[in-house]
Amino acid sequence: MPKLTEEQISHARSVDLLSYLQAHEPNSVRKSKGNADEYYMVEHDSLKMSNGKWFRHSTQQGGYSALDFLIKVRGVHFIDAVQSLTGGYVLTDFKAAPMLPPPQKSKTFTLPKPNRNNDKAIAYLRGRGISKDAIYRCIKLGLLFESDKHRCVFVGKDEDGKARFACERGITDDLKKDVYGSSKQYGFVIPPKEPNGNGSTALALFESPVDAMAYASIQDLGQTGWDGYKLSLGGVSSAALHGFLERNPQITSIRLCLDNDNAGHDANDRITKELLGDKRYSHIRIETAPPPIGKDYADTVLAIKQNFISKSTIDRPKEAAF
Repeated sequence: MPKLTEEQISHARSVDLLSYLQAHEPNSVRKSKGNADEYYMVEHDSLKMSNGKWFRHSTQQGGYSALDFLIKVRGVHFIDAVQSLTGGYVLTDFKAAPMLPPPQKSKTFTLPKPNRNNDKAIAYLRGRGISKDAIYRCIKLGLLFESDKHRCVFVGKDEDGKARFACERGITDDLKKDVYGSSKQYGFVIPPKEPNGNGSTALALFESPVDAMAYASIQDLGQTGWDGYKLSLGGVSSAALHGFLERNPQITSIRLCLDNDNAGHDANDRITKELLGDKRYSHIRIETAPPPIGKDYADTVLAIKQNFISKSTIDRPKEAAF
């Protein structure tokens, strides 16, 4: 029986079901009517996919990746499923697991073409409550720009400062997608303002780049002094987290700031178990910090901003830049 490496398993777990089906079985998925973020399978029409997660209502099965789908729905053995997602394609003859098509030739990762200015992206993010400081800092660091199609592009870089990941967010619609060829091992990360300060050992996790920027805005507004890394997982997969920790062994504390819904709660439990079960991370302190208002931190910062503006008699902190 073939032996799998940790890298193979981690990569297989990072592949979301929608991206996998669109690449290998494009005729098997359709967009749901009335919900721009949701897709369903033609073969199993009760199986819905949205924001990196999937759930099959007819059997009450769900998961976070294509790996979960191959195992739970198609009955593929774990080893065969991992190999199929990492290029091995040595599936054994399972009745419930038909042979998968060979992978398409990989496309080189390329950032979308930038627009001549970032005006619409800035206006969109300001409208969602994000502070000027957080927006312009991300632009300056090359982590954010507006594409020529007028979308927000959030960039993830490697240790050498090279772009390895990017995701797009619609400004006038609900479009959310990763740029083709992106590596999930590199997520959108806002670094500490003081690289060698106390914040260099702290990390906060979010499901989206906007949530990470919202958290930065809240920290600035409250003048809390917290100055750690803010990492977007791009959903609830832990691939970006494990990749980040491998490149940043100095991290000693992690805040789980995922969405305040069932999927977010489940991801909190899963990620906590993953970290506690790995000896490499035994020194890391883990705490859960769900958004205090709304479903996510983007909701929280918008509520804070609206309340902040309504109380005109309260002086604004100089650092707030709202």
